[in-house]
Amino acid sequence: MLLKITLSIIVEASKKHKDLSLQEKQRILERYDKLPRVSQRSAAVHLKISQPLLCKILKNRSDIETSALTNENTDRKRARSGKESQVESALKIWFSNVREKNASINGPLMRQKAEELAKTMGTEKLSATDGWFNRWKKRENVVYKRMHGAEKSADFLAADEWIKREWPKIIAEYSPEDTYNANETGLYFRAMPEHTYLFKNESSKGFKSSKERVTVLCCANMRGEKRDLLVIGKSKNRRCFKGVRSLPVDYYSNANAWMTRVIFNHWLVKWDLELKRKIVLLVDSCTAHTNNSLLKNIKVIFLPANTTSLIQPCDQGIIRAFKAHYRREIRAGIIAELDDIQDQSDASAIAKRISLLDALHLVAISWKRISEKAIESCFRKGGFSKTKAETPASKESDLTSGIFDQAPDGMSKEEFENWLDIDNNAEVVATMTVSEISQAVADDKSKLAKKVNLIVKVKKKKF
Repeated sequence: MLLKITLSIIVEASKKHKDLSLQEKQRILERYDKLPRVSQRSAAVHLKISQPLLCKILKNRSDIETSALTNENTDRKRARSGKESQVESALKIWFSNVREKNASINGPLMRQKAEELAKTMGTEKLSATDGWFNRWKKRENVVYKRMHGAEKSADFLAADEWIKREWPKIIAEYSPEDTYNANETGLYFRAMPEHTYLFKNESSKGFKSSKERVTVLCCANMRGEKRDLLVIGKSKNRRCFKGVRSLPVDYYSNANAWMTRVIFNHWLVKWDLELKRKIVLLVDSCTAHTNNSLLKNIKVIFLPANTTSLIQPCDQGIIRAFKAHYRREIRAGIIAELDDIQDQSDASAIAKRISLLDALHLVAISWKRISEKAIESCFRKGGFSKTKAETPASKESDLTSGIFDQAPDGMSKEEFENWLDIDNNAEVVATMTVSEISQAVADDKSKLAKKVNLIVKVKKKKF
């Protein structure tokens, strides 16, 4: 009897100290989710692991799932780092940054950048040798491959896998009202169509389409409820803002009218403080979306790289519908002024008179005009269904096509679509500088320290 007890203690001890890879932890979570509602002890017995280990995995569930979505090495059993962990983190951010632009990167360049980052961060002694670089690559799941084709293609397999494996977990935890998606788009707010009808013998007077732009962040949930737009312009104090007490959108500014980590985190924190419930926010994994804030009510989940054109709801028609409404508003206003006998201006001159303040009011009006039904359809088109009985994603194109394909009177569908696409290639996210990367790593370290201090305070209170 004593021997059996001793053996059981040894077995339990061996279970407690068993190291599992990230992939194994994911599989345990998947199997756990399929179990009927039982006690944690019974679940551990069924999964053939110790209860303390199961408790630890469930407690760290968010970190495990996030690591799996951010290209972490799923075969790793322990999250080890090198002697200069902050430099390694900075190098990973830089690498992610340049790969978003599909840049070709080799080993010597990576090692040179690592030493540059080390100097910026005050670590002069780092020598980025081949051995150091190879260990870093293995830890961060970075491989060297030949590039095929001139452009990145959408990753259909990763998109399908994410919808099948990760989406059911999210919708099981969060209601449709609490499931949001956000994404940016560039908007040339004074742009005019580049084509027009003429009399056959009439000479066309060309004009250069205005590319004065803003970046607009659209955000909505699965029920079609919309957050106020966030708009980023180039100037903080425009002349048109003089005497204006409030704006119809959340307005920010920087020299390039781009989304940055600072702006994104400020927007998140502001929203988090307003919330009285827990929500989940789905965003693409660009560097500007890196969250370095301690949020109580918002859980940020990154969609897999290179899949947003396939599954992100904002890219399934929400943003395009917004732009369609905006272009219609612009066109209606210009036609009204052209019909004014007192005003002898041509269309391009009228467009140039559109101020940033005018544009902010027009984007707010355009955003309000998108129906809840249209937004719900865009979520379903991306594969974000509340239940299996809902309309299949393959049929949603029929529901969403009418959102933005209807051209205004007097314009063909082709002309209108060309106008909608005029700012498709406008950059919306800033590339992080070396100093910004260094600051981001320092912020992450500060965030971790706050968490540790919070845990220590809680433990002191208990005892």
